[in-house]
Amino acid sequence: MIFHCLIFVGFISFLPSTDSSISALSEKLSPTMNNDKINNVPIMELQSSKGQYKLPVPHQNLRPRNLRHHPLRLKLVHGMVNIFGWGVLLPIGTIVARHFKKLPSNNADWYSLHILSQTSGFLLGTIGWGLGLSIRSAAKKHNMSVHGILGTIIFALATLQLIIAVCVRPNQEEHGSKTYWVISHHILGYALIILIISNVYEGIGHQNFAAAKNWKWIYGAILGALVFTFLALELVRRVKFDVRSA
Repeated sequence: MIFHCLIFVGFISFLPSTDSSISALSEKLSPTMNNDKINNVPIMELQSSKGQYKLPVPHQNLRPRNLRHHPLRLKLVHGMVNIFGWGVLLPIGTIVARHFKKLPSNNADWYSLHILSQTSGFLLGTIGWGLGLSIRSAAKKHNMSVHGILGTIIFALATLQLIIAVCVRPNQEEHGSKTYWVISHHILGYALIILIISNVYEGIGHQNFAAAKNWKWIYGAILGALVFTFLALELVRRVKFDVRSA
């Protein structure tokens, strides 16, 4: 037993101290950072007694592609849902309410079509508005942009319009109240459409990816078709009214 202890003590005495080992290692291997880049990746240099080594430093742009493009995909979904919900279905519902009561003849289904398009547009628009809030929260932006402010105003006015249409609508017998209700309903509806169109182009204009320009032209074509349909039906309505008056 004593013999083994003497051997162990002798072995320990020949080992270098911990401090000297660390200092020797630090002298042999000293990492330094520089501004050199290979394929836009920062490089860390390792100096040792045997030479110099260069190793790439992990960078945030080296994240997986699905994580890097997730905000962009979320913006695309946000834009498409809002354009189709607010910017297409709500104007279609307005056209239905304006012209499909009497065209091509007395249509009893116009109200159901109006409610269907308006409700679907409101639900999709609400989802798009929620996605916009999620994008803003993920970007950690404290100040809301003009696009975000208009989007919130649109959501608030659309909710108010829905409440007025469902909860405050007067009966057929209340002629005076119904007149004011119709006027307020129409003014709020057309104001909403103007705000929606403005905000769609406001949102598209702030995007810097290539597809944004395409969406501007695509929505312009859709909007042009809706305006043409509205004006054509308005012309038919006027002609039909003039014929009846004569």
